[in-house]
Amino acid sequence: MTEPLELMPSGRIPVEMGDITEIELLELLGTGAFGSVWKVRDPKTNQLYALKVIQDLEPDSVLCDRVKLEADVMIDSPYIVPSVGLYQWDAATYLILFEYYQARSLDDWLESRELTLEQKREIFQQLLWGVRDAHRNNIIHRDLKPNNILVNPACALKIIDFGISKFRGKGITRTGEIMGTPPYLPPEAIIEGSILADARTDIYAIGHILYELEMGQHFWQRQGWNRLEHFFNGYLKRKPEPTEAIDLRDFSGEIYPNSQEAIALMVKIQVEERIDSIDAILDLLNIRELEPTEIIEPKFTLGFPMLWVESGTNRNACLPLDLAEGETRIIGRGDIAGNDVSISRRHLLVSRNGKQYSAGDNGSTNGTLHSGRVLPKGQTVLLKHGDRLKLGDVFLRVEFSEES
Repeated sequence: MTEPLELMPSGRIPVEMGDITEIELLELLGTGAFGSVWKVRDPKTNQLYALKVIQDLEPDSVLCDRVKLEADVMIDSPYIVPSVGLYQWDAATYLILFEYYQARSLDDWLESRELTLEQKREIFQQLLWGVRDAHRNNIIHRDLKPNNILVNPACALKIIDFGISKFRGKGITRTGEIMGTPPYLPPEAIIEGSILADARTDIYAIGHILYELEMGQHFWQRQGWNRLEHFFNGYLKRKPEPTEAIDLRDFSGEIYPNSQEAIALMVKIQVEERIDSIDAILDLLNIRELEPTEIIEPKFTLGFPMLWVESGTNRNACLPLDLAEGETRIIGRGDIAGNDVSISRRHLLVSRNGKQYSAGDNGSTNGTLHSGRVLPKGQTVLLKHGDRLKLGDVFLRVEFSEES
């Protein structure tokens, strides 16, 4: 029987994470509904890490599966703190190790009022690039806020808790449970719960963060609100009914010439009216600099697509989609993920028209994400080399074969 996990400074925990076999607890960095975060050290190498301890999970629940699955998916981005490894202590406790990043939260920077206009612009730009990198991999944060954004003295930014924020409730995307921090949550996430969040969930939070950078405080804080009732029973019931979740009539900003327009589009109350991609925000704000994660298109001639499984028990499996001209194929759990019930038996519709392949959701139970956006039934997208799809809880990468 596994001994109870003891968490105390100077204590040591045996683990199995690649070459790391033991970690020493140095300092408690924070606590939350999920458990705690510690600054730790590998005694063999003296390398520092951040350890997130997720406790009191229901054994063998969907939530436990999500922890394993999400920790398995890596986001290649200089703006996101990556995970190093996952260790299961017992049936209800998981340890996730992250690279340690010596920095202050954006909350602290905003409170100190030390940031210049140029520094704020640099921070926000990196935030957009980091979230875009995640959305390209169909990872939605769901709890973006200044406290989850780390900034060092050189204004280099890294986002923490990507994906881990999903682990704060049972069932996650299928229970309708509210997850996240209410002032940064879009109305539909509070009313309907996190049934299937997409890029617009994070974009809403980013709109509030830009407002905070411009005005120095969150909109709710400036209004003196501290409960959901202030927003839902007060603000949303004003006449005429507001179309944005922030009253921008007294807004004054300098970071971007059109900050007010961008914020208004990001915090639309109706999700269908909200700007729906980070690329669209970058274009709107005229952010043109090349970022390190720029996608380089392959130079060879592309043939048919292959779907590579990037997570779960069927990881590294490959499904070739060599369709005939005009052919349509329906893909389900038996094709790519074995018995993973998060994928419907008839989940994804793939068709070929000439040399172009398109994909769309086939009315699945748990939905399909493409580059962070939900694919409504009946809507298709052209598949490109390097695209990412998420069917239910399973992550897929699209690669086209090289034509001979």
